[in-house]
Parts: sequence; structure tokens; C-alpha cells
Amino acid sequence: MANMVDYLAWRGDVSFEASPWNEIDGLLIATISYLDFHGGKDPKGWTLEEMARIGLLQEGKTNSFAGRKKAFEAMAACERFRGCRLHHAIALTDAEIGMQFSALCVDLPDGTTCVAFRGTDNTLIGWREDFDMAYTTRVPAQEAAILYLTRAAALSKRPLRLVGHSKGGNLAVCAAVYTKKKVQDRIESIWSYDGPGMNRETSQSEEYLRISDRIRSFVPQTSIIGMLMDYYEPYTVVRSIAAGISQHDPMSWQVYGPRFETLPAVDQTAVVVRDTLHEWLQNSTPEQRAAFVDALFSMAESTKAKTMSELTGEKLKTLLTMVGNRNEVDPETRRAFTRLMAQAVSLGFGNVIDWVRGRRESGAEGDWATMSPEKRQQMLDAAMEGKTEEESVAEPALEMNNNGQSETKNDP
Repeated sequence: MANMVDYLAWRGDVSFEASPWNEIDGLLIATISYLDFHGGKDPKGWTLEEMARIGLLQEGKTNSFAGRKKAFEAMAACERFRGCRLHHAIALTDAEIGMQFSALCVDLPDGTTCVAFRGTDNTLIGWREDFDMAYTTRVPAQEAAILYLTRAAALSKRPLRLVGHSKGGNLAVCAAVYTKKKVQDRIESIWSYDGPGMNRETSQSEEYLRISDRIRSFVPQTSIIGMLMDYYEPYTVVRSIAAGISQHDPMSWQVYGPRFETLPAVDQTAVVVRDTLHEWLQNSTPEQRAAFVDALFSMAESTKAKTMSELTGEKLKTLLTMVGNRNEVDPETRRAFTRLMAQAVSLGFGNVIDWVRGRRESGAEGDWATMSPEKRQQMLDAAMEGKTEEESVAEPALEMNNNGQSETKNDP
């Protein structure tokens, strides 16, 4: 058994010239995009080796942090990645606009820049955005991803590679689809690691079709997150040694040399979740989906349960009965909910009720949608310019030229 950290132990001394960019390299960068780094003011950014030596990595407290830290330290110590330069990292979590968004850039030795989008971690805001995708055309993090890619592309003329795990994979695809065509033309690949798919409108758009041949999706055999939405890219199934929802953790994904260990298809659990969600999305309106999210949370709260793990025994029976009798929940949604609840319990979802809570509770819904384009750009630029220590690894010096395009002063 071997994962991506073992890959570095085996092949970390192999240069990009000897062995070109591969799917494991992409997953490694997608993984370290979850980490937070102390701000560095050098506009050139920092190499991974420098970041490890100086101690720019912020400590984390989650179980996932240890694995991600181990991956970062292995990358910083090996010949293949130690000289890669990380720059323009930002992290934005704002309850007022209902958004969780983070991204960073890594310059690779092969002359390309990898733009990595962070997926959903443990914040409720992030999970709310994931479920908002079921009934919202474009969530705030997707809008931010498009802006970030546009600004990152303006920093140099290097070819681009986009990666992301979980929601980050969806953001990578969305940013590639809706960026300017001249940026699209520079994108060599878009790799999504167990990321939700796209909505039907996006998947049928001219912009999507222009770059669809550069999109690759990787999912574990019991993929849940990667089966969300009513359209998802053709995927490669990766063997995971974890069980149930824990397969979403890429540290459990198995590798052999520079490639994943693959399986011919996802398992029956993933098929049930995929088909159930697809059927529901095909046969419900956005208004029905939004109503379901509100109704579900209201009913769950009435059972006095705070997490899915508490929804057992009589509480679960009570909730299922309430869903079955709730008039504002349409019949198709009730059937889909019952099937998905059974799967969720068996797969060990600890906080599904938290995930489906709408942003309405915070009163934040719609703020990003009504924010002016100038305000959105100002917010993103403030983070990219490193105006606060916690929001930026490096401070670019972005200015606007006379044509309204971004330029970078003192950029290497």
C-alpha cells in the first residue's frame, strides 16, 4: 500500500525533465492548498524549501492537518518540488457574503504555473456553498475563482495548470470555463480530485465545450462528493483503502509509480447516490431544492439533534416520518431524501444536517450576488495584495494599466 507521500519517497529525486508532470503531482499541490501560511512580503514568493526552513506554515488542529503537513514537508525536502515557488496564496472566509474561498499559485520547473483551489474543509460556510450549488446558478466561491484565475494569469505569460480537491475541483473547472478565452488558450490541463460536477447550464455551454478535452476527474470507488450535481466529467476511479465517506481523503488514495492504482468502476454505493441525486436534480426545480434545504434543517432541529450521528433510533424515525408528512416537500424530494438518508447513515456522515443548512440562517444569502463587480474585485485584490498577514503568503504589487488590465510591478 502506498499513497502520494510514498510517491515522493520513491520518486522525489526525479526531475520534471526526466519525468513530466503527472496526476500525483497535481494531487500533491491540491492537497497543500488546504494549508495556511504566514505572510511573506517578498513579491517573488517563496520556494517550498524556503517556506519549510523559515517556518511559514501555520499550525493546524484538525486530523487532516497532520497528513497535509507531512505532504508539504516531503515536497519541500525532495528534489522534484523543493525549488517550486509558491505565491499569491489567499484565504477568504466571510459569513457576511456566505463565502469560503482559498487558492494559491505554484511555479513549476517545466515553465508552467499550477493554480490550485482549496476544497471545503470544516467551515459551515463552505459546506453551505456546496449544497447551494443544487439550486444556485453560481455560488460566491465560483465567482471568486473566476476572478482569481484572471488575476493570476496576468502575473506572467506561463502556461497554466488548474487543480483542486473536493469543491476545489469544481472551482478549477468553473474558473477555466468562465475565464477569458485568451486565458483559456493558456490552460494545459484542469484536474478535479473528487470534486462535484457542474450544473446542466454550464456543461452545455460553448465555453465548457471549448476546454472539455482538457478536463480530467479522479474519484475513489465509493465517491460521494464527486457524484454531486447533475453533470460530471468522465472520471478515473482510484482505489482507496478507506471506507465510506473517508475515501474523500486523498491520503487514502493508492499510487503505483507516477500513476494512481485504478479500478474499472465506482461501487454500488456510489451508483445509488449518483443515480438518486441525478434523478432528483432532473425532476425538481431550484425553488423546490431550496425549500427542501430549509424544510430539512427545520425538521432536524425539531428533533433536538445537532449532528447526523445524533439522528439515530427514535430521532431518525421521527425525522423520516416528518419528511414523509411535510406538505411543502414535494413527493420526488421526499423519496430522494429517504434514500439518501439511508446511505448517509451507513456511510458515517457526521454532520450532514450542518452541511445542508442554508445561508439564510446567517442572513447572508444574496449579498455576493448583489455586490458590484468592482466591490468583488476590490475584495479579491485586497487579499492577493497581502494586506493582512492571514490572507496572503506573498504581496504582489498589482496595478491597473490604462486599458483596465492588471499588471504586476517587480514580478519576476
